[in-house]
Amino acid sequence: MAATASNRYKVYEIPKRSGGKRTIEHPSKELKAIQRWIAKAVFARFPIHSGATAYRQGFGIRENAERHRQSKFTNRYDFSNFFPSFTQAEVQNFLRSRSAAVGLVLTEKDIGFVGNIVCRNGRLTIGSPTSPIITNTMMFDFDVTLDNFCAERGLIFTRYADDMFVSSNKEGQLFSVEDGIHLAMNSIPNLNLEVNHKKTALLSKKYLRRVTGVVITSDHRLSIGRHRKREIKALIHKWRTGTLEVEKLHYMRGLVAFARDVEPNFEQRLRLKYGDQAIDEIVHSSDLSIVFDKNT
Repeated sequence: MAATASNRYKVYEIPKRSGGKRTIEHPSKELKAIQRWIAKAVFARFPIHSGATAYRQGFGIRENAERHRQSKFTNRYDFSNFFPSFTQAEVQNFLRSRSAAVGLVLTEKDIGFVGNIVCRNGRLTIGSPTSPIITNTMMFDFDVTLDNFCAERGLIFTRYADDMFVSSNKEGQLFSVEDGIHLAMNSIPNLNLEVNHKKTALLSKKYLRRVTGVVITSDHRLSIGRHRKREIKALIHKWRTGTLEVEKLHYMRGLVAFARDVEPNFEQRLRLKYGDQAIDEIVHSSDLSIVFDKNT
């Protein structure tokens, strides 16, 4: 399995919101099962910084935005080509140098096996269940360094996968953040990370700040935003009238779940508008297509 792991992927492209295509490399069912076991048995042993809020139980998009809610100014930074920036050689070197510290005894054969299983053609992929936890563990030193840099200056730092957010309450405090990012990058010299300066954004309380898809309003509330609210209402209307495409059923459910988490008051307004039964069916039904048929 390990020797042929790179051939056991379905590769396809999806459109990026910013334009262009994103390549997804999705492992086979058997390979994914082994990757999940490795994630739990190996990489779950390593520390992850509290500022890393992606792909962790008890953390997530809402928690990431919540930490910046009371601030007035936020800068967003983005890493280019994040997951594939982590090579198999770097993953194996990380295991080789850090495993003993967390009580793992791995032979060179074990390390090579893990590297072959979690990487495709020598790199981490977008689509494998191990990529998020591996990057979170390997970014620990980076997160510690940048968090300390920010704390010394009264700034708030979080990282959601490849997106970094740094906030302050005073204007002009964020000018040195890129120096801190480069300092943190030097703490993990074997990684080839690059900041995508085209995606750097300077956000202010004067306007709606969007942090990992969550809007922070000018009065420091978390919201899904007007556009998302209109989209959810339009999807529910189509679903109730039997005109919603089947492939959009789970997309609608995901948006409603997102709204319930970020802005519970909006869910209550949906219940008043469409009724408890409709919203409960969207949230809890085991097969939305059956509900869809029932509403036609």
